[in-house]
Amino acid sequence: MRILAGASVALRRIVDIGLVVVVLVVLLAIGLARGAPLLGRQSIVIGGGSMEPTIGLGSAIVIHAVDPASLMVDDIVSMRVGPAQTTFTHRIVAVVDREDGRWIRTKGDANAAPDPTLVPASAVIGRVELIIPFAGYLLAVLSLPTGVMFVLGLAATLLAVAWLLESVEPEPRPIRRARETDQAAESGESGESGEAGEDREPRAAEPAAVRRAPKPASVARPTVREQLARSREVRNRRARWQADRGRRRPATE
Repeated sequence: MRILAGASVALRRIVDIGLVVVVLVVLLAIGLARGAPLLGRQSIVIGGGSMEPTIGLGSAIVIHAVDPASLMVDDIVSMRVGPAQTTFTHRIVAVVDREDGRWIRTKGDANAAPDPTLVPASAVIGRVELIIPFAGYLLAVLSLPTGVMFVLGLAATLLAVAWLLESVEPEPRPIRRARETDQAAESGESGESGEAGEDREPRAAEPAAVRRAPKPASVARPTVREQLARSREVRNRRARWQADRGRRRPATE
């Protein structure tokens, strides 16, 4: 029984941790998707490995728009280039100032050579401020209706399992109340012993049938009916003991 109770408690802790993780993951996704624009930032999901190991595949980055004149070598920037305005993120390895403006040369950390053409600084949409590994997968999942339903179903399942485990966990025993009951019973025994000692009668003279029964091993609190029965038994035993004592006392003139 103890093993089963311990296993249910441990499983309940695991389920609680899973619920916390799900809540934190959802809050992170909401913060990246909705909170970043409110702060003047933008979140982008990295779909390639050209910037590994600095930015891994599936990472999410937060970028902030910057003045082209403030761009420097070693900055990691996101750009839109080409007729299709494709977005990619690379590191600046050179800054070239021309008569028609500032141009930059970029390179991926995982690439052996820099990008073949210069890119105008005006094509930069922002400098990378924050990198969150694997968060891009989360944004991709929550951008789909099926992904949202999956997360909601997972959270509901964990809640149901937590409720089920809580219903089968054993209730804690009232240790303090049981100790108070034992102390009260012991004090009652000592009080009866004191009353008997006042008449200086030996304990052995008491009939065996009326001796106090041994205290039960159970620590449960007695019911009202049991307490009344015990009180009635004590009064009857005391009356029989006094009657027996009166018969043994010698007659006086």
